[in-house]
Amino acid sequence: MNIDLDGKLALVGGSEGALTSALRRALADNGANVVEIDPTSPAATEPAGATQGEPFVLVLVSEGANGLPETDAGFGRERAEFVAAIRHSAPRLKRVVLVFSAAGQVPVKGFADFSADQAGLASLTRTLGMELGPSVMVNAVAVGAYEADGDVRTQRFLTHTGVKRAATLNEIVSAVLFLADPDNAYMTGHTLNVDGGWAIGYARNF
Repeated sequence: MNIDLDGKLALVGGSEGALTSALRRALADNGANVVEIDPTSPAATEPAGATQGEPFVLVLVSEGANGLPETDAGFGRERAEFVAAIRHSAPRLKRVVLVFSAAGQVPVKGFADFSADQAGLASLTRTLGMELGPSVMVNAVAVGAYEADGDVRTQRFLTHTGVKRAATLNEIVSAVLFLADPDNAYMTGHTLNVDGGWAIGYARNF
């Protein structure tokens, strides 16, 4: 997908991995000056290079977007960091896109803490969409299974999908670009499911 981000600044941070790297490349390929940020740092939204271009979009990738955790405990910290980073940078932005797990839309059995944490990011998207409008559009992408580095993240999300396969990184990246597009100016507080239909199929088999 191609959008016009020429002369615009894109801040990207959160969990590192193949998806985050692909998002940085895609934003840069579409003309943005991409700057890596660390939401845990007090200066997260003002790193070196952050003055190069018109501030436009902030993309934050949750740890949950990388798959199910090894242990279902200790969540909540990331959400607070995201809130602080978004509110601090909001006066300089037009778009915010959060990327998290499809478990935030339909919970995963046996992962109550994780599911609740990811659902909190979906709720945060709606809340900040109201709070920061009309100047900032806040939306999200909830990802299911996708293939990266030769692995599928997460195999469990393939059990009840209508598409019957994992997504490619490009399919997820395209959804983020759609939400970051300057021409997409009447959409906020929305979570776009890119999960192959897992969220709608799971309920029939639970």
